[in-house]
Amino acid sequence: MSTVPIASSRSQWLPAYLALVVATSVATGVASWMFLPRPGLGPLLLLCLMGILSFQIREPDVGLRISFSFLSIILLASAAIVGAFGAWLVGSVSMLIDRRQRRWTATMFNAAMSGFVGAAGAMVYAMLGGVEGSGTVGLSTVALARDLGWPLFAADVVACLLNAALLSGVIHFDQGIPFGVQVRRVLSGSGVAFVGYGIIGLLFVILWYPAGLGAFSALLVLAPLLAARWAFIQYGEELRSHERTIDTLVTALGTKEPAAVDRSRRAAVLAEWIAEELGLTPGQIGTVRYAATLHEIGHLGVATRLLRRSPASLSPTERRVIDGHCVVGARMIEGIDFLEDARSGIRHQHERFDGTGRPDGRAGQDIPIAARIVAVTTAIDDVIREPGAAPVVSIAEVARRLRGDPGRFDPDVVAAAVIALDKHGWPAGSPAPVAS
Repeated sequence: MSTVPIASSRSQWLPAYLALVVATSVATGVASWMFLPRPGLGPLLLLCLMGILSFQIREPDVGLRISFSFLSIILLASAAIVGAFGAWLVGSVSMLIDRRQRRWTATMFNAAMSGFVGAAGAMVYAMLGGVEGSGTVGLSTVALARDLGWPLFAADVVACLLNAALLSGVIHFDQGIPFGVQVRRVLSGSGVAFVGYGIIGLLFVILWYPAGLGAFSALLVLAPLLAARWAFIQYGEELRSHERTIDTLVTALGTKEPAAVDRSRRAAVLAEWIAEELGLTPGQIGTVRYAATLHEIGHLGVATRLLRRSPASLSPTERRVIDGHCVVGARMIEGIDFLEDARSGIRHQHERFDGTGRPDGRAGQDIPIAARIVAVTTAIDDVIREPGAAPVVSIAEVARRLRGDPGRFDPDVVAAAVIALDKHGWPAGSPAPVAS
């Protein structure tokens, strides 16, 4: 089960969205209590305790602005063991106790979302003929697959999609990320695990009823649950190790050119915004962010005395040396596997859309998308940092400057950049140009 911390509202619709999710979840719980079979107290309490435990030991950072727990496994098993109301209560109670979350709005949203996802999965399970409780006892292998396995799988997929949609909605209103982009991010980051963990949920149910182990089955599934958590922790740690590598490279650049650190951070933020507006895949967005962060890493191979001089004072030969940093930078990160795709974005950032750029004279769509985005982000930063620009340069003026040389930039990237700036404003650390 994925959850999200709510930061600060960027949209006036965020409170309404939060209220709608909470109200829908509460209504679902009340309706399931009134009109659907009620669960036994013993199994319900056990599943609630397991849900609380799974959420408390969740993996807090998987690089997607979300955290992940194996609560989805408990909710899926709840669909067959305690029904719709039971699954709703397990989901809601599990997230109401959150020691890591200081914002009550985030806690309420996560609890409402989890309860609603649990109830929805249980309803899908029931609608597809899934057998609840002791009705699974004595079923043949074929009947188990038909009346338990297939309905649980469908419920798992629906719960996964609903979880991704609700999360992406709140992130869209809170952070301005396009809904479709965020859905793909969540599904690519935790969707496979969410659905795959359904196998453990199925095992849990089979051990509980057909195998006749009852509550003791909770102990037997504890080992695969902890193994699943360990696997996801390793995934999160790998992502964090990537970030530490990037930070090390940027820090090394900062020792030679301190101002480059802030430029790298601004470029990364703006490049990610542009990539989101272009609807790139999560993998492509990550590549773009890496390329933008390290777009000046090649300056480590340029003499410091040249970097500290103004561009106007450089001779043509010295200018070519500095401009060659993109090729040097691409070579410097060669052999770092997770940066392999970003290398082309660094190498080709000085290409022109009309094919007259450097180092290889690529044109149009032959220029890697990461390089086209980095070219625009660095040009924007140059405009707003040029002497005398702030605070009189507006977003409209930046757009006019970028479009003033139609052969230089990809027009689609320029359009996406303007939309991103209108939506998010200027990246943190930028000078303060006027908004329009």
